Amino acid sequence: MIIGSRFSRKHHRFLRKIGAMSEDDSSRKISVQELNDSLDTDRTEMKNVLEHLRELGFINIETIGGPLLYGHISITAAGLRKYNDI
Repeated sequence: MIIGSRFSRKHHRFLRKIGAMSEDDSSRKISVQELNDSLDTDRTEMKNVLEHLRELGFINIETIGGPLLYGHISITAAGLRKYNDI
């Protein structure tokens, strides 16, 4: 149970930050570098969480490239609903 709880909290933390940075606008591109700077995570953790959020349909990967592999992301309508629920 502890692993699942930590996993859930981590993803909620990322989604809360992404939702706030999007300002409830699913067309807004969010810099992965700025997201990483605000969450202070390492490259591997950032990549893994973003890929999982994408698989869940909460974010889109908008651009690829840069030191963190992805350049920009955006939150989806489903991601905004989840963000507003947490």
